[in-house]
Amino acid sequence: MATLIQLCESGSLDVIDPLEPGELPWRFLYATMDFLDWIERELPVLGHNELYSDLSPLEQVYAVFFEYVSGEDFSSDRRFKKLHCNPDNHVWEFKTEEVRVFGWVPNKDFFVCCYGDSKDKIKEFDSYGRYIAQTTFVRNNLNLNEPKCLISRSYSDVISNAD
Repeated sequence: MATLIQLCESGSLDVIDPLEPGELPWRFLYATMDFLDWIERELPVLGHNELYSDLSPLEQVYAVFFEYVSGEDFSSDRRFKKLHCNPDNHVWEFKTEEVRVFGWVPNKDFFVCCYGDSKDKIKEFDSYGRYIAQTTFVRNNLNLNEPKCLISRSYSDVISNAD
């Protein structure tokens, strides 16, 4: 079994750091290689509806990642949400106006991004269950020390605030 750092060193995960050079993180984001490939290849060409946001989907994702890592309060809004349609899998999502990012919380203030997709596409194909199952599968098959995720439905158990 391995730690998050060891999984990064082995190439199974990598760090997402949306902060400017010299800024220190309050929280930490990790990603699977498949998720990083999705960010690089698919997210930049994801359809954009300007009625949702002035920001492109890529800009929306990096904005919410910046807010998470920099310590912004996430406890009272829907940008960070535990998925309830299958709560025993302990999958959480980041939400922007047009994008959903699925992953899990291995430790308080740490998030592993696993899958992302367009909000409209997820609704059209009713894909929440599939993404929850796929995220759980990836987590369960990752050589990560146990417990692999926090088993809690409480925001205060999985995320702290800088204020």
